Amino acid sequence: MVVGKIRLAAFALVAGLAPAAAQDSVQTIDRLVAHVSTVPAIAGKPIDLFVREKVPASIVNSPDGKAAAGKVVLFVHGGYSPSTLAFDVAYKNYSWMDHLAKRGYSVFAMDMTGYGRSGRPMMDDPCNLDPKQQAALVPTTIAAPCTAKYPFELVNSDSETADIGRVVDFIRELRGVDKIALIGWSGGGVRTGTYVSRHPEKVEKLIVFASSNYDRKTSSEKPQLPAPDAPTTIQNRRVGVDQRWLGTVKCQDTVERGMPEMIWSLNLQNDPVGATWGTGGLRAPSRTYWGWNAEAAGKIKVPTLIMVGDQDRLMPSNQNLFDDLGAEKKVFLGISCATHFMVWEKQARVLHEASLDWLENTSLKGAATGRFRADEQGAIAAAPSP
Repeated sequence: MVVGKIRLAAFALVAGLAPAAAQDSVQTIDRLVAHVSTVPAIAGKPIDLFVREKVPASIVNSPDGKAAAGKVVLFVHGGYSPSTLAFDVAYKNYSWMDHLAKRGYSVFAMDMTGYGRSGRPMMDDPCNLDPKQQAALVPTTIAAPCTAKYPFELVNSDSETADIGRVVDFIRELRGVDKIALIGWSGGGVRTGTYVSRHPEKVEKLIVFASSNYDRKTSSEKPQLPAPDAPTTIQNRRVGVDQRWLGTVKCQDTVERGMPEMIWSLNLQNDPVGATWGTGGLRAPSRTYWGWNAEAAGKIKVPTLIMVGDQDRLMPSNQNLFDDLGAEKKVFLGISCATHFMVWEKQARVLHEASLDWLENTSLKGAATGRFRADEQGAIAAAPSP
């Protein structure tokens, strides 16, 4: 494999420890990994994909930089929040990446094309925003609604599989392993699941947190690309935080006081252009998906853990996904008092500990198959029979 161009960011943080203690510390390394894009609008052109790594200093400082087999993980984010916002919020113990890195894992998270610090082709022009959303930009950003200069959806199942494949191969070479584990949240479940169904030889284990877009009966046939539409969508606080997140909370103390405000502030920091559009929002590329269905799930043979919050409307589709998996080793974990945005809720501890158990032991509470439930205090036990 050829690593290609890599730009190291200006920092590799060692959390305030003296050199003598560096072997036990975790470093944060930010990179831009060069990729030849397969996105139709820029097919064949170079694009950078942002990748963050949280890694024990002992791996970085070793002569070959290799990690042990089974100790490398890649996180893939969902439909709006980029990787650092989804998996590495630097507040108390909410960083899922930190939780695994402190236990000896080389932990990566990537921004897909159109998110965070990765390339965002066609997305800086507000005329390329979904026409239904342009009214919110008048008159502060645009004088009146305007016609998209690129009248198509931006990314698709093939281009996103290629994005992940580029980063997976980079990681495998960097850390000297044949296979890595994948963890996907929401749209990241579609992305990682699709990747595993096509490239199982490069994946050791799969963890899905509340996959979106799973429909066991949807077509596997590739549609005509690119699909007509607009390349960009945007989500403001009213929709993203107040409705989609807080509007689904049903238990007391699910969300720490001040957490929604902090997360929205980080949203705007992660998208400084979107922050200036209308009242401010988080942009994402429009997407064309196909084939995340029973046929694809049946091709997934790697050990798979699926986790979903009880207050997530995606619970039924994820139960179907679990039933359709071709893996012999598979576990489903339903989590009480948790929503689709559990990464920023108190039950995030369950995601952290259950994923570590699966990565370490290919089991949850000693079981390689079955259905489990976590209660309000995070205690995990076998789920009662339906």
